[in-house]
Amino acid sequence: MAMTPVRIAVRGFHSVRVPPEQATVHATLSGEGRSAEPVFQAVAAALAEVRGSLESRHHPGGPVTRYAVDQVRTGSHRPFHPDGEQLPPVYTASVSITATFTDFDDLAAWVRWGAQIGGLGIAHVDWALTAASRRKVERKTRRRAVRDARRRAQDYADALDLGPVEVSSISDPGIGGPGQRTVLMAAASAAPAAGPAEFALRPDEVEVAADVEAVFTVRGGA
Repeated sequence: MAMTPVRIAVRGFHSVRVPPEQATVHATLSGEGRSAEPVFQAVAAALAEVRGSLESRHHPGGPVTRYAVDQVRTGSHRPFHPDGEQLPPVYTASVSITATFTDFDDLAAWVRWGAQIGGLGIAHVDWALTAASRRKVERKTRRRAVRDARRRAQDYADALDLGPVEVSSISDPGIGGPGQRTVLMAAASAAPAAGPAEFALRPDEVEVAADVEAVFTVRGGA
């Protein structure tokens, strides 16, 4: 009499670390002062310099693949003196800038140049793969996650002296339910390089990870 098939549910996981291929810098250009017009003019003048520096790099084969200037903000507020007296208005203006670099040495040079622009601050840098590379690496990572799930299921089956497992169902936690999705993570550090007032960016590798939930069945024998 044949035994009821044994059901084995497992989760497979795999991750790899690869060097980043592009960096998106997030910056803000801001200014403030007692008069609105001079503040806006100063920010606009600085923005023209920043835009020009990025535009000169944004061409086929250039180090900047895209850039954007958006989220313009203006406002004013009336600060208080320590003795409680309300002071005249202070006017503010700011604009957000993002730019994607594929040449990290040029990014370091641009950040150094930007330090001379009054009001320009670098918030953070996102390190990533190109879309084509990301798809390629994710595909390999998912396949290896599936193989890991099969190995886990077979280990359980072997521990029970059962035969080869057969896949019954498989799901991506990012689609079929909660769980870890394919992720891209990276960090970076800046370190001194040769020469005064110069630095080089040494980004950490990008981690690409994927997991899969799978159900296998195996017959227990006669």
